[in-house]
Amino acid sequence: MLQKKQGEKSQIKEGEYKVATAAKQITLQDRILQIDHIQARRFAKLSGAPMEIATEGIIRHLRACARMDVNPDASAVREIIDDALNGRRVFAETSNDLLAA
Repeated sequence: MLQKKQGEKSQIKEGEYKVATAAKQITLQDRILQIDHIQARRFAKLSGAPMEIATEGIIRHLRACARMDVNPDASAVREIIDDALNGRRVFAETSNDLLAA
């Protein structure tokens, strides 16, 4: 195990990667707000079953985007909210959704 000497700074060299994690958890509402403020307002107006459907769909979308290392799509969030308002659960099933995240 390597130990740093006191006062020694670690630097990232070219070709090296560091893994960083989020320092603070945020609410789903705030995360949607970062994607698109219009969809965040629409999501905030949901209640009952449509809110549960939209929440599940948006969380699945965010997990898929994180797995593929791409930015979440505002149009996908819009479609998820539209489908939730119409009472449709539209998402791809995986064999083990709980472990896929």
